Amino acid sequence: MKKNRESNKQASQIAVAGIIERFDNSILIGLPKEGGDPLWEFPCGLAKQGESPEAAIRRVMPECVGLDIEIHVGQPPLMGQHKGLEVEFRFFLCGVSGGDALAIEYEEVRWVDKAELSRHALSLPSKGVAEWFTNDSEPD
Repeated sequence: MKKNRESNKQASQIAVAGIIERFDNSILIGLPKEGGDPLWEFPCGLAKQGESPEAAIRRVMPECVGLDIEIHVGQPPLMGQHKGLEVEFRFFLCGVSGGDALAIEYEEVRWVDKAELSRHALSLPSKGVAEWFTNDSEPD
C-alpha cells in the first residue's frame, strides 16, 4: 500500500498559474505556442521538484511572460491538463511589481478586461477559474 501512495505522489506534477491583474484591472492571458485548439490561458508553468508553489509562481512568471509579480492570494489545488500532462494546478491572484508583458513562452499575450474574459476561448482549467474570478469580483 505504501508503494502505491509513493508512486502516485511521484506521478503528480504541480503547475502554477497567475491571474495577473494590472493597475487598470485588466488580466493577462496567453495563447500557447503548441498546436491544437487555440485556447487562451492564464500564464502558467511547471514547478520544479521540491519547489513550493509560491516559489514556482515567482520563478515562472518572469520566465514565461517577463513579469515580476506579487502574490495576493493563492487558490486551493485543481486537477487539469497542462501540455498533455495531468497536473495539480495552483492558481494565484497576483499584481505586477515589474517588467513588461512579453510573449516569451506564448504565441501571443494580451491584457483583457475582467468582463471580457468570457469572450475568449479559454482552456478548461483557466475557464473554471475565470468564471469564479469574474463572478466573485462583480460588485453586489
